[in-house]
Amino acid sequence: MDKVTGKPVLLYPEGVLVLNPTGHAIVSLCTGESTLAEIVCKLVELYKTPEQKILPEVTEYLNRLRARNLLEVSAGTGTKL
Repeated sequence: MDKVTGKPVLLYPEGVLVLNPTGHAIVSLCTGESTLAEIVCKLVELYKTPEQKILPEVTEYLNRLRARNLLEVSAGTGTKL
């Protein structure tokens, strides 16, 4: 959380990314302990929205974070985010 605005942010060496509520929910679930499917399942429950709608949006959001080197995917028995 930004101390001045109280908004959720993602800090990285080159700057700061202010997160909207949905982005904050997604990033908060990226702990390295959950797969994409598990994260989507939690968001389906949180937002009461069908998986078919959430999955492509979450995938696109996470891909944008990866493109900016703000998300690391760990390999193993299941890809963890």
